[in-house]
Amino acid sequence: MRWICKDNIEECLTQAWRDLAEQAKAELIAAPDEAARKVILRRATSTNVWRDFYDLLPESLKRKCWYCEAEEIRSDMPVDHFRPKNKVEDDKQHGGYWWLAFDWTNYRCACTFCNSRRVFDETEGGKACRFPLENPDERAFTPADQIKLDNERPYFLDPFNPDDEKLLWFDPDGKPTYRPLATAEQQTKVKNSIEIFHLDQTKIVRARNKVRLEVERQVRKIKNNDDVQAAKNQLRRMVQNTEMLSRAAIVYLRSHRELQEVKDILDLD
Repeated sequence: MRWICKDNIEECLTQAWRDLAEQAKAELIAAPDEAARKVILRRATSTNVWRDFYDLLPESLKRKCWYCEAEEIRSDMPVDHFRPKNKVEDDKQHGGYWWLAFDWTNYRCACTFCNSRRVFDETEGGKACRFPLENPDERAFTPADQIKLDNERPYFLDPFNPDDEKLLWFDPDGKPTYRPLATAEQQTKVKNSIEIFHLDQTKIVRARNKVRLEVERQVRKIKNNDDVQAAKNQLRRMVQNTEMLSRAAIVYLRSHRELQEVKDILDLD
């Protein structure tokens, strides 16, 4: 998963887009009932709000999915409503966080595999309308529940949470798991994320394994004093936040942290 700095998003949003989103939100809040709200949310002018949001993002934030860090191997990248706008599968009594439909802080860039439900022979996943909470009794149901909303603790990983990306780990085969020494709550958070974002799907697991093999190849060059500078440059590129599957590259490179060159690349003491 990739950490996304909100400041990098906010500074690229135009006043015209903000006005459009605010107008759409005002109309949604003024709607008399759920049926009227659903009509508004289905309008092309409404979906244009989050589509225009995506268009305004810098290319550095659109090169890969914020959840799985995949690029073309997982197809297009729609905008995911982190808190689902229509319903919440984890709480059948919930009508969705509809009042956040035009709030950019509720948007995440997600590939189709992460955002839409998919079922294969070996795995299944996709976020759809999932939104489990560690504290479900604190779930917000209306725009008036701001205190509850602020207190919600999503029970899966969030790209806007700077602490979450470090919880995700990978085994030698590319399969996702939780970070060593993770607490029970953190383990559950990662396990939920693997299922919700379909992080164990075969194609992306194999792609991570290729990353591991490339890391190993470059590390061998360093150990053998074989064009060390080129190897260091390649590893530095692989762990950059904008690179595909960079979290996997970091995890696999950390296993060689006894090397000073690796410490320097990962900024380890």
